[in-house]
Amino acid sequence: MLETMLVINFVGMIVIPVIAGVYITRKLNLSWKLFLAGGLTFIASQVLHIPLVLALTPTFQSWGVIAYALILGLLAGLFEETARYILFKFVLKKSRTWNEGVYVGIGHGGTEAIIFGVITALTFVNMLAYRYIDLSTVPNIPPEQLELAKQQVEAYWFTPPSLALLGVVERIFAMCLHVALSVMVMHGLVSKKQIWFWLAVLWHALADAGAVYLGQNISMLAVEGVIGVFAIFSIVIVLWIKPKFAAWNVTTESQLDG
Repeated sequence: MLETMLVINFVGMIVIPVIAGVYITRKLNLSWKLFLAGGLTFIASQVLHIPLVLALTPTFQSWGVIAYALILGLLAGLFEETARYILFKFVLKKSRTWNEGVYVGIGHGGTEAIIFGVITALTFVNMLAYRYIDLSTVPNIPPEQLELAKQQVEAYWFTPPSLALLGVVERIFAMCLHVALSVMVMHGLVSKKQIWFWLAVLWHALADAGAVYLGQNISMLAVEGVIGVFAIFSIVIVLWIKPKFAAWNVTTESQLDG
């Protein structure tokens, strides 16, 4: 039962973004290039983000859990929203519709989900192998870490089946968040109101900070609950902004006709 749920978890993380991409491509008649652009933007945003976090994490952690969570959240918001801004400002110059903003967001969050899905699948394969062998015979496990490795393998296979799907649930929630962030950044460019970029940074920072803090102090279920709340409000934001894009397009067409 647990093995099945774990497989469904990582398969879902990989397949759901692809299904969403195919559906939107056909439903809205949009190019796959937008999905790929969103995905490449996520990858580009991590080139500097991840090394910086790894280098400074020991310092951040010494400042306390709250400060650590807030800084990690703020860095994620700054790097990813800046990457989104550069994409819309300099690469996708002609993409200024709500549909395109949504699709780029799905590409951004979907690529993140696929990467996490692949990592989760590799972890599953490793744990499956370690489950049936003597870990002391594994050459890449130092003797001083042998007991810790045994505990990690045991903990993995004692995961309650009800919690085995948290990964795919979290990625679905995160995709909703990324759609909102992409639409917010694009709306800032369309309306020429930079406040929307900073609101996107803040929204991203709060979501990530809440997840980091609760993950270290309460439980993963609490983390998913918080991300779920952010996902719901993100959908509300996306739907609330949609008429503003329609109004802007009408105004632009009127100006061109005039």
